[in-house]
Amino acid sequence: MLGIILWYNAQKGVGLVWCEDQGPLAFVGPEVAAPKNTGGLGRGAQIWFECEESNGFRKVVRIEDVPVVMSGVDPAQVLAGFDRPSSNRSSGSVLRVVA
Repeated sequence: MLGIILWYNAQKGVGLVWCEDQGPLAFVGPEVAAPKNTGGLGRGAQIWFECEESNGFRKVVRIEDVPVVMSGVDPAQVLAGFDRPSSNRSSGSVLRVVA
């Protein structure tokens, strides 16, 4: 399945992946190694992966790199835009994934 890493903690080796089938997010655990031909996993990285599902919970079991950016849009740049303050946003709270 094709996915985009939405959040990844490199110190703990855990993260969440958006799945192309629009199903539940998939969990990446520390037992899943990053592909050797990449600099590692990080937010916005596009990956091919296999996952197992149990009780509506998905867990990534194997990851492969996707060398070409989809449709010329780099997801890492899109996600990075949510970290920057914007004059268009209110000064209220912002939803963030916390683990």
